[in-house]
Amino acid sequence: MMIMVAFGSILSLIRSVFAHVPWGHWAVIGTVSLALTVVLLIRKRYSTYSAICFGLSVFLGLFLLDTAVGIRWGDGVKHMTGFSLSAEYHRIVLGGVARWTEMFANVAVFVPFGFFLSEFLSTTKRFSARRQIDRVALVAFGLSLCIETLQLVFRLGVFEITDLVLNTLGGFVGSLISVGLRKVVGREVIDINP
Repeated sequence: MMIMVAFGSILSLIRSVFAHVPWGHWAVIGTVSLALTVVLLIRKRYSTYSAICFGLSVFLGLFLLDTAVGIRWGDGVKHMTGFSLSAEYHRIVLGGVARWTEMFANVAVFVPFGFFLSEFLSTTKRFSARRQIDRVALVAFGLSLCIETLQLVFRLGVFEITDLVLNTLGGFVGSLISVGLRKVVGREVIDINP
């Protein structure tokens, strides 16, 4: 039953997001990402797969920034405004399904970003799997810190350390999935251009 309620909460969150989508912003983000992908393809320094992964990483990073700072929810803003060094125990443990759904979403939203960034880094051949995972987690932390800081500065949300940790965890998980797939499937199966 709790899974159904959580799934319903996620669906209503998705509907709420798309009801308030700033399509113009996302068109600009898509254009910038596509342009960077085309530049990498023209320079022929990276494979097609690598360029696409880079473009998707840029798109997802800008998308996350725009979503966190640009979308308003209903009549108000997404959160109360302010600064929270840590979430209280009762908010996390006793906060109900909505809090657990928010925590899951904070992890899940960074997984694709971590995956595609890790895939791009793997094609540069400069990083071992361990260093690659570390770099992706560091970039995910930096992006999350930027989002949280912008929310605080523009009074669009609460600066929460838990969000930083969960977003970084999402990037880390995405990178682990990328590295794991490469170990199981093999580089030649995943890469479009050898």
